[in-house]
Amino acid sequence: MANQNREIKIAVMGATGSGKSTFISKASGSSLPAGHGLESCTNEVQTSRPFVVSGRVVTLIDTPEFDDTTRSDTDILTMI
Repeated sequence: MANQNREIKIAVMGATGSGKSTFISKASGSSLPAGHGLESCTNEVQTSRPFVVSGRVVTLIDTPEFDDTTRSDTDILTMI
């Protein structure tokens, strides 16, 4: 229980168009830009504003999409 006060950081990963940025914005009350369709929108790692769940501070991390329209999955993993 010593780590109970530590912030929880969750990386949200997935394919282009799966709704990662939209989910993060709705869950956290943030305003991350979201794409429409199957073209990549998230170009770099972004974080939501911190929010509280069951007394713990949570930050969601929006990652660039796998199956990106401009970069390989290897490039994405290196960036993350």
